[in-house]
Amino acid sequence: MTINKYDEYKKILSAKSQRITIPRLKVLKVLGENNKPLTISNIHKLLNENSKKKTDLVTVYRILDLFVKLSLVTEVNFGDEFKRYEMLKHGHHHHHIVCRVCNKVECLNICILKELEESVKQKGYSQIKHSLEFFGVCSACTSKNSKSA
Repeated sequence: MTINKYDEYKKILSAKSQRITIPRLKVLKVLGENNKPLTISNIHKLLNENSKKKTDLVTVYRILDLFVKLSLVTEVNFGDEFKRYEMLKHGHHHHHIVCRVCNKVECLNICILKELEESVKQKGYSQIKHSLEFFGVCSACTSKNSKSA
C-alpha cells in the first residue's frame, strides 16, 4: 500500500472525528482496492493475508458497523444470507448486476432513482436510503449454456 493511500484514509477518518487505527486503515484499504461488494468473511480473509498481526472477526464487525453509521461504507443485500460491504467513494451511489449462474458482480454506475428520492423528501421524509439490485445471466454463462445445449 502506498503512503498516499494511507494518508487518504487517515484524512477520511479524521474528517469524521474518528481514531486512526491500523485495523480501520486496513479495512478501508481492502474496501478501497476492491470494486465490488465483499462479505465480512471476504474482508476478514483479505485483511489477514500476508499479515503478521491478525485482525479478529469481531473487530471487523465493529469497524464495518461504525463505517456504515459514518456513511463511509454501505451495506449491499443480494437477497442471500450474506451482507456485503462496499466503500462509498465521494458519496457516489450505484447499483449492481449479479450473474445468477457464476455470481459475478458488476457495478452499474448510474442511479435513475434520484427523482423518486426527491419526491419522497418532498413528502417530509429524511435519511432516505434505497436499494436496487439486478440479477441475470452474464454473457459468458449464456454462451456456455448455448454451447452445451
